[in-house]
Amino acid sequence: MLDYLIVTPLPVFYKVNLYNALATHLKIFVVFLAKDTKEVRAKDFNALENAKFGHEVLFCGALQERHTLANALKLLKILKQHPYRCLLLGGWDCVEFWAGWTLSPKSKNALVVESSIIESQTRGLKALLKRLFLKRIFKAFVCGDLHAKLVEALGFKGVVKTMHGVGIINPPKRQREPRPYAKKFICIARLTAVKNLEFLLEVFKELPHLSLSLVGTGELESRLKQMASANVSFLGAVPNTQLNALLCAHDALILPSTAETWGLVVEEALAVGLVVLVSRACGAQVLVENGVNGFVFESTDQGALKGLLEGMESTYPTLSKGALGWDLKAKDNAQVGAYL
Repeated sequence: MLDYLIVTPLPVFYKVNLYNALATHLKIFVVFLAKDTKEVRAKDFNALENAKFGHEVLFCGALQERHTLANALKLLKILKQHPYRCLLLGGWDCVEFWAGWTLSPKSKNALVVESSIIESQTRGLKALLKRLFLKRIFKAFVCGDLHAKLVEALGFKGVVKTMHGVGIINPPKRQREPRPYAKKFICIARLTAVKNLEFLLEVFKELPHLSLSLVGTGELESRLKQMASANVSFLGAVPNTQLNALLCAHDALILPSTAETWGLVVEEALAVGLVVLVSRACGAQVLVENGVNGFVFESTDQGALKGLLEGMESTYPTLSKGALGWDLKAKDNAQVGAYL
């Protein structure tokens, strides 16, 4: 009998890494709703070829183009073929999740909660549907504090386990070497409104002695390039395998999002020893110790971020030491341990 039959949207690399780690301790089988997505991602974002666990892909195309009814029927067949102790559903926003939720007993239904209290509604129709979904869930695996607050606000009375992340990143090939502050900052994000990049560009307009590298693509690219000052460089999309060297070439990562369910790049930055400046709306802000390995700031307060950047020359030695001391392995072990 399986310990976990896991249903999740896509075989993204950090999920595959997590399932590989779980498979060394548990009997698991993973069902992916689709093979890919229409969203523009780095070519190596999906990593199913590295899977070391039993799995099945319901639709060999983009998630947005799948036939949900056909997928649901395939899933129900799989549930009958693979006895399990726990059905771990990767969300509540897909028809397939509801299909599994309906036919599996509450005593076996568990949910991965990657939505946070920041970007989620706790009133209205959507919230009502989430409350209904939680009625037949016995255990919720939440990413962090902001996610735990969401299920609490929705009235969940079951077991809550904190995962300390959304998956396991690829271990960095190398860490940054200790070096003097060079006034070089980097932001890695889709060029969309929720990433709050106009806010960031306005701050850097007032700090011409600092440089910002902006990695990513999106619908706001043209507008952002028009408003950017000379100290901002646009690097476009960068494969995940190249992020390590790029992060090591900078002094700090900035993630100013107004809503960010987690923010995997925060882990990737800390893993190489890079200082992180993260908005309070990012789920991964729980990894940041103010004044130790970075700072947490309000996503609407330009003055606060500007002050942190202006003071970086004096705080950088302490922050850099703290970032270099961050333990990725301990974080990964804690995440795997949440499932054991």
